[in-house]
Amino acid sequence: MNKLLSRRRAIVTAVSVILLVTLVYSTARDRERLSAAERVLREVFVPVARGASYVSRAVSSWVSFVVSIGRMKPENEALRAEVDRLRSEIVQLQEASRENARLSGLLELKAALSGHSEAAHVIYRDPGNWLESVVIDKGSSQGLANGMAVVGPMGVIGRTASITPHTATVLFAIDSRSAIGGINTRSRDLVIAEGIGDGSGLLRVRPVGADCDIVAGDVIITSGMGGVYPKGHVVADVICVEQDKYGVSKTAAARPRVDFQRLEEVLVLIDPVEGAER
Repeated sequence: MNKLLSRRRAIVTAVSVILLVTLVYSTARDRERLSAAERVLREVFVPVARGASYVSRAVSSWVSFVVSIGRMKPENEALRAEVDRLRSEIVQLQEASRENARLSGLLELKAALSGHSEAAHVIYRDPGNWLESVVIDKGSSQGLANGMAVVGPMGVIGRTASITPHTATVLFAIDSRSAIGGINTRSRDLVIAEGIGDGSGLLRVRPVGADCDIVAGDVIITSGMGGVYPKGHVVADVICVEQDKYGVSKTAAARPRVDFQRLEEVLVLIDPVEGAER
């Protein structure tokens, strides 16, 4: 019985080997047509192969994505740090450019003026008079004294007060305690420009004489007669004119060209105005 089974196994094995060799030989040659068995096997395994290929690509892409995340995280952090650094540098360069422009205007004004003057930076605003005065970083050690004119490229800023060795308060022209002798550049009439001090940032312009020609759009400059400000500095532009209730005199409102809220540098005129008493 055992011998019979052994013979059958030997016969089956031999037949299988012969069929396999025949199949390999027949498929190894270049042929224009496939055998029936090959066509069946191909049709059966194409969907399986396609699915396996799709799964393989998906798994490969996911693995690559996970690996790339690990590599990209430190790279992204480094890039963010570099972007932040560059943004900071851009802000610093822009601020330096704006400061240079302001200082250039101040230096041009200083060069155009006769007599000694001192440039100063605004260091803080006076808490007791936030909108109408500032404190600068120059004082008596640099030759400053009370009542000196303070100007800028855009015109009159105010006058000095409360001097210490290294600081001084600048009282703005719009403060209610300020009065500036001026000239209407169009009509050449003399006027007084007074600070209103109501937070509007405007000046009240009063004619010196009864017969005064003043209209909106006129430009008021310093007259040089008040003992503080040299002649020719812009004070303000007239924006409206009102007649008093008796029709005798006029009062105008004027807007200074100086932006007092954004003031950062000033020029203090050290030398007294000719004829001024100190």
